[in-house]
Amino acid sequence: MAKSSTIQLATGSGRFRISLLLYDTGSGLHGFLVGGDKPHVGGVVLALPRPSLSGHGVGVDCYITPVPGHKDTEVARPLAEKLARVLNQVVVISAGIHLEKLSPDELVQVEEGCDSLAVQALAALRSS
Repeated sequence: MAKSSTIQLATGSGRFRISLLLYDTGSGLHGFLVGGDKPHVGGVVLALPRPSLSGHGVGVDCYITPVPGHKDTEVARPLAEKLARVLNQVVVISAGIHLEKLSPDELVQVEEGCDSLAVQALAALRSS
């Protein structure tokens, strides 16, 4: 059986605190990306690595299922794509980050937080 591990990461503070829980099955990653005023299930992203269409490196196909009216997959997709591309593994992210009346600058803060979590996750997975 493949080695499995769990990694918990977080970024931000207050209403902008976002957490990422990753379960590394040894043959893929299951992740939960939650935070904001009301953590919930807002959508799921499945990222599948494949040979790049350019013939160099790894490309990623994404299958996205948002809960109607939710935008959580907008920040989950880049995170899932980055993990799948760099690790060349299947990645599933279930996301639920709810923030009321988010300004454009605050949205950038959330996007940057999720990108930071991807970088932290890669570092943690490489060292485990």
